[in-house]
Amino acid sequence: MEKLEQECKSIKVSVVMPIYNAGEYLSRAISDVLSQSLTDIELICIDDGSTDNSPKIINRFKAKDDRIISFRQSNAGPSIARNKGLELASGKYVIFLDADDFYEKDLLRLLYEAAEADNLDIAVTKFDIYDEGVNRFSHPVEEPRSAAIFDNGAVTSKNEHPDHILTGTTGYAWNKLFRASFLSEKGLAFDPDLYVFEDVHFVCSAMALAERVKRIDGVHIHHRVYSEQSRSTLFRKYYGQVPEVYKKLREFLMRQGMYIPLKNGYLNLSAGRCYKIYNILWADGRERMWNLLHTEYLEALDWLNHNQSDFESKEVYEFVANVALYTYEDYHSREENGRNIIDVEQLDKEKLNRKVKVRHKGELRRAAWRKLMKVINIFRKKK
Repeated sequence: MEKLEQECKSIKVSVVMPIYNAGEYLSRAISDVLSQSLTDIELICIDDGSTDNSPKIINRFKAKDDRIISFRQSNAGPSIARNKGLELASGKYVIFLDADDFYEKDLLRLLYEAAEADNLDIAVTKFDIYDEGVNRFSHPVEEPRSAAIFDNGAVTSKNEHPDHILTGTTGYAWNKLFRASFLSEKGLAFDPDLYVFEDVHFVCSAMALAERVKRIDGVHIHHRVYSEQSRSTLFRKYYGQVPEVYKKLREFLMRQGMYIPLKNGYLNLSAGRCYKIYNILWADGRERMWNLLHTEYLEALDWLNHNQSDFESKEVYEFVANVALYTYEDYHSREENGRNIIDVEQLDKEKLNRKVKVRHKGELRRAAWRKLMKVINIFRKKK
């Protein structure tokens, strides 16, 4: 028992790798982890019900390196797979790496050393995009506010940047090293009901609660994109979950007493990302997402209790105001027929809310009238 405890204490970083039919790329990903310059690590491979050769690849590496822990489960999605890995992890720090990306050999060492030197809850690294279709790397990806909050290698948190801590880094979990005791103390885990943007919910929750966050220099992760599993494909399939992610995040922030100080950052994160996803959907998907926001999520996302100046762009504010005021059909019917669409620049939050209430009452009356006419028509047919 004592020997086991000593071995557990010696593990500096637990690498949790959810795996689902990643056989084409898995050998490279596992090799990159096992050849890291930081050797006091464990690699926890969670096979999420793969039907390809992924299990054989895991077992082949496991037979040669006792730092690998493997677990196979029925396909349950990335959230449950990562949570299982987190349950099995025994390292001082945890990172969630993807099975189809590839990694520089000093990734874990540099993140670990930064976390130790500055007593970090979260250490962040930059990444670039590898487009497999054209065999080309993009420039490092950064969020618009990342330079401000991570200026000159500063240790930061919501205390220094309440308006940007949620938007200053990407929502990806795989470019961040988390102190395991921090995750445990705060009860942080991936929401099992989420299949898309599940990492956004986890990362934003962690960023909201962390007291010490820092980004290291350099690009150390190469994120692979390819058409079959592109994020846009996932968004098109699971777009209905996008507002649900931000609803759950707001509920989490409220439970933690963090919503009011982070309110503006949450607004621009949730509204900005919903607007972005809306714009990459096909026509029918746009209509369904617009009406979903209009009928079910406006109050839950708290988008109406803000003035235009609270939004980072005029385009996002116009999207929010029009979604609040009109159904998709009504908005585009007005456009096509030359009918007036309200000038959103003249709206403050009080005026917008009054107009929304008036239009909502009108929609309820029309819905009730349609229901009544349907009953009347059924009665007439019976006669």
